[in-house]
Amino acid sequence: MARTSRLLVLAVAWAVPVCWTVLALLAGPSDGTSLSSRLVPSADSGWGDTVRVATTYGETPLRPGDEVQAVDGRSPAQWVADADGVRRQVGDIVRYEVRRTGAGLDLIQQVDVTLHRYPFAAAARSAPHVVLLPVLLLAVGSLVFWTRPSAAAARAFLVATALLPAATTSTPLGLGVIDLAGARGAWPQLVGEAVAAVGLVALLLSVALLTRAAARDRWVTIALLAVPVLAYAVWLGVRLGSAGSALERLSLWATVFAPVLWAAVPVLLVVATLAYLRARDRTDVLATRLALLGVGAGVAAWLVLGPAPALLTGAPLLRQDLLVLLGGALALAGIAAAAGHYHLAEIEPRVRRGLVQALVLVVVAAAFVGMVRAVDAAADISVGSMLAGGLLALLLLPAAVAVQRTVRRVVYGDREFPHRVVSDLRRLDALTAPEDALREALELLARRLHLSFAAVDVLATPTSGPVAASIGAPLGTPATVDLSVGGTTVGRLRLEVDAGHDPFGPGDRRLLEDVGTQVGALVQAVTANRELQVSRQRLVAAREEERRRLRRDLHDGLGPSLASLAMRLEAATDLIEDDPEQAADLVGRLSDQAREGIGEVRRLVEGLRPPALDQLGLVSALRHRAAEHGAGVGTVPWTVEAADDIEPLPAAVEVAAYRIVVEAVTNAQRHSGADRCVVRLSRDAGDLRIEVSDTGSGLAADRRPGVGLSSMRERAEELGGTFEAGDRPGGGTVVRVRLPLQQG
Repeated sequence: MARTSRLLVLAVAWAVPVCWTVLALLAGPSDGTSLSSRLVPSADSGWGDTVRVATTYGETPLRPGDEVQAVDGRSPAQWVADADGVRRQVGDIVRYEVRRTGAGLDLIQQVDVTLHRYPFAAAARSAPHVVLLPVLLLAVGSLVFWTRPSAAAARAFLVATALLPAATTSTPLGLGVIDLAGARGAWPQLVGEAVAAVGLVALLLSVALLTRAAARDRWVTIALLAVPVLAYAVWLGVRLGSAGSALERLSLWATVFAPVLWAAVPVLLVVATLAYLRARDRTDVLATRLALLGVGAGVAAWLVLGPAPALLTGAPLLRQDLLVLLGGALALAGIAAAAGHYHLAEIEPRVRRGLVQALVLVVVAAAFVGMVRAVDAAADISVGSMLAGGLLALLLLPAAVAVQRTVRRVVYGDREFPHRVVSDLRRLDALTAPEDALREALELLARRLHLSFAAVDVLATPTSGPVAASIGAPLGTPATVDLSVGGTTVGRLRLEVDAGHDPFGPGDRRLLEDVGTQVGALVQAVTANRELQVSRQRLVAAREEERRRLRRDLHDGLGPSLASLAMRLEAATDLIEDDPEQAADLVGRLSDQAREGIGEVRRLVEGLRPPALDQLGLVSALRHRAAEHGAGVGTVPWTVEAADDIEPLPAAVEVAAYRIVVEAVTNAQRHSGADRCVVRLSRDAGDLRIEVSDTGSGLAADRRPGVGLSSMRERAEELGGTFEAGDRPGGGTVVRVRLPLQQG
């Protein structure tokens, strides 16, 4: 989706709750009261024949807690039953009869209230969460949509966050007393809660769309999405049957969000579980699991802080609306991260570990409370004092653990915390000089593990010699750790603890293995860096040597030849008029000299890159070279076998393959005494495979790598390939080379 389209969608999403709130609140005059101050709508409105003011905004003579018994001489229930077409206007003065709690007694007072427009600024100052919570919710939905605008789950989540704030016109910016007595009526609450309920269904849909469902599963999802609506219908039918006054029936009709919410919670758990079971690739598994964990954490928080304490002590730890808000926030956070695919690989494991720890804490706390109740039933001991003691012990436990870790670190160093040592080793720079990098690692180990001696010995490689580094001197028998990487031993680490601390024992095996693995990786990186530096030096030396050869050939060969040709051409020019015959003879000799110069240029060019490769390609160039070679006297004939899919090849691979084959065939002619030689070329999984075999005497047992074998090995390794030379079954020598076709 284009940037402009995304901005337009987000503008609409933000405009929907703003426009609805302004429209609903300005639809009629206000007396500055609200019949609900909860953070989320509730199914218990508390309306009967009278209503109670929950909170007030702006300038009004009414107070929170006032019980309104009549408005202009009629009770709220009578106004709802028969409004007589009264329409309130801004500026009207309305007389309220209220029961107001005083000092030790209730007073019934007559209060005159002047109606005015809804006090937005005063409401925002008195209840800033009315603005902050919807803004935060929309910001999260916008971020999720902006991150994945084409994902159906992200779009459904944005719809949910745009519709849920509509519930603010139910609470805390809910109906005022005057709305029941001829002002707006109950439709702002009814429509607001209905829109928010649709937002809940959109949230369910967002979770269901985290994975693609089969045709049969889609019908199951649709049926599940309909469950909250059916549950509301059942709840409404049951409650209307027992409703008494018209005011109570009106409150039931206007209550939509709460029953839909309580029905949506178990449905949300089921939908998240089904989405998790449908997930196949890792991203979908992490996303659906995170959504399921978020919903589960919300439900668990509600249970632990609400019904469980109420069952044990008779009162929940938090108010019901705060519990719903906390549980909803946890669920929304998990669903948002899942729909936006936001750092799933990092967030999901942390959430999972956190929930496991919270579960363990809850189980321990429940067991402790149960034990306290049992002791209270068996003995005359204060439950409060036991709970206070348990809470104090719980608070002191982290301090005790911290002290224990500090003492262990002082006595044993970081031997009790292998991950810290490994983490510090990973931060070392392997690109410094080999001896410096190894010494830095040994100094770190000596400092962290209280070592008196530490040494590392790096084994030699085919291209570099051994390296050793050490600090301190051994006083006894050091602990030895083999440094292995990928099953290959690259060195040896020796460690000895100083005399003032315990030596390494069987319990330190894991520490030594972890340290050995990390130091082995460092040694491998140091070795690779050293081999890279040696390879670069060889490349620079080879380049300069090639330049020197070209300069020598041009200066000593082609240069003097061209200078002599120029001077003799000048002499021929002088002889044209005096002695034409001698001039013609001289020009003929100069023509032969020019052809020799051309041949010299071709020789120089072929030294850089054989022209036959550009003209014929690798296979044809080798076959042409084999034909020319076979025409000579006393030479070993050789043939080229290649499949049709060999070419095209990268230029560097062509040159290296050509040089290696020519060098291998030359070695076979000079040293093996073979009567024939075969060159085989093939492609294999992105590599060019070269095999040169002869029928000669094979390699000598006491051979030392000569210039030819070293040259072929270097050409192969320069391109990241491999070189192998050995005896051929049945007699002779075989050279096998692998050259990667993907360079760089």
